[in-house]
Amino acid sequence: MQKRLVFSTVAAVCIVLKLQIVAVYAQTAFDVEESVLRLETYLVSSTTQMTRGGSQPDWVNDPYSIYPRDHYIAAIGSASDRNQAEARAFTALAAIFGQSVRSEFTVTTMYTEAINRGVITVSENTGVRDMLTTAVTLDRLIGAEIGNIWDSRRGTVYAVAYMEKARAVSIYTDIITINNRNIAQLVSMSESEKNTLSGLSRYRLSALIAGINANYAAVVTLSGGSTSSLNIRSVDSLNMEAAEIVRNITIAVRVTNDRANRVQDAFARVLSSEGFRTRGNNPLYTLEVDVEKSEISFHGNNFIFCRMEVSANLIENQSGSSMFPFNFNLREGHANYANAEAAVFARAEREIHEKFSVSLREYLLSLMP
Repeated sequence: MQKRLVFSTVAAVCIVLKLQIVAVYAQTAFDVEESVLRLETYLVSSTTQMTRGGSQPDWVNDPYSIYPRDHYIAAIGSASDRNQAEARAFTALAAIFGQSVRSEFTVTTMYTEAINRGVITVSENTGVRDMLTTAVTLDRLIGAEIGNIWDSRRGTVYAVAYMEKARAVSIYTDIITINNRNIAQLVSMSESEKNTLSGLSRYRLSALIAGINANYAAVVTLSGGSTSSLNIRSVDSLNMEAAEIVRNITIAVRVTNDRANRVQDAFARVLSSEGFRTRGNNPLYTLEVDVEKSEISFHGNNFIFCRMEVSANLIENQSGSSMFPFNFNLREGHANYANAEAAVFARAEREIHEKFSVSLREYLLSLMP
């Protein structure tokens, strides 16, 4: 009877825990949907009428004369026409948050590509997707508006851009919520999935999104809001996880028609410098390299030339699929073929060190889940 009671109690606790987990996921999904719906409402914009001539308005020198600092962030832009004046006003408004929160071009490109390919889930609304990709650079704040426009009739148009602080907090909190959901989905996988190049790409993309969230958190904070309840993932912790994944991945190097393992060692050094192991049992990947050499002579030239073609291919061993090809060809000459061959091998080592390392980094950077 006592054993039955204990078992029933444990079962009841498990059921309660499962219900709690389901409730958390349901609440998270609800929060994300609510965030998306709110962002869609921010797409609605109004057109401001421009006034012409008369006395210069006070807001030209001080935008906070009409948009109090307690509730708004505001900035002025001026140019020879209305469109440029508005654009400069938006730029000046975004600059208030500082260059330190601006995302790099690579980050913007990868984030945009991930959204366009559906790796990062945001909304079926193309306007929301476009808005999020635009927001990465923080060149223009989502929800910012043009309040007043004045044509001086002396060749200069003035515009004031403003952002309600409470609205800024709401918008960027919603974006952080959406990004948090995507990070959680990206890093949700088994250990075997995690310790692969795909798992590595997931963690690196997650770290990239976490960096964007850190920028948005700065907008929230500078607008008077708090991010303490948003559970923003640390960029460093995700990068550390990515580094650990790299250390757990073995990429074997196999070279045909090598000479004293010179080509094999050159490729292995590059892989090791990126943190990958090149020796171990049951490697997930193999870099298969084929070296072709041929002797060439030219009429009227006393030198003998050795031509080398190197074809490398990163193979996923389980599926046998090709993941990353790398090829180059060289030619070196000397008074005899042996020395020409030695020279072309030396140059091949430099080529692998200089170019394969760059190509490998670009490939790893471009990986998408």
